[in-house]
Amino acid sequence: MLLLALSHGIFQPEDLVVPQRVFDRVSSEPWFTSAPDQREEFARYVLRMYSRGLVLQERLEELCRVAARNRFATVKLHHDIRGRHFLVVEDEYMIAREAAQRLTELGAKVVGPVGNVSDAFEIVESPHVRVDAALLDIVLDGQTVYPVAAFLKMKRIPFAFVSGRDDRQIPAFYRSTPKFSKPVDWGLIAAHLTDRPTTIASNAVDSSAGCCLNSQPVCWRSQ
Repeated sequence: MLLLALSHGIFQPEDLVVPQRVFDRVSSEPWFTSAPDQREEFARYVLRMYSRGLVLQERLEELCRVAARNRFATVKLHHDIRGRHFLVVEDEYMIAREAAQRLTELGAKVVGPVGNVSDAFEIVESPHVRVDAALLDIVLDGQTVYPVAAFLKMKRIPFAFVSGRDDRQIPAFYRSTPKFSKPVDWGLIAAHLTDRPTTIASNAVDSSAGCCLNSQPVCWRSQ
């Protein structure tokens, strides 16, 4: 049992049921590599995400599958996000900063981050701000981001929810929307969105007054 061996006694066999299932399901996909060193690397990744709190099988598998398709596929499925403009809507400063830094490291342009619904609306409605895709926290200072999501859907701009909110609390209209539970790899989620068949829609130029497109969340505000 690979995961048990890699856990170095930190986990007991009964603790590894969920991560083992995730590893088995993803690594059995026809596109997954057969290289032993890469399979071991993926097993370590599954254990790391599990130890960080992703203990629900569905959520753990969702994240690990995206990671595996980008790193461990026999046919390279990674989609370059360099030059793409990602709107980040997140009301926790440190998480917003982490997202902005990670996306910038990968060559993407960050729109925001912003921490409330009104600022997010201002950006997506502007004809002067380019948005290729969006990463949305669901609850922002007591308000839900669904109106912004509906506007993005209408404009055919791909987006994903990044939240700890239970799936049962998400309206049925958005059940097919990609959802990832924190902690996440922001780069992998962004790559996942560029892989979606939705037509990329963007508004025009790269910036407008009051909106920042850089790695520092200087525009972040919850009110």
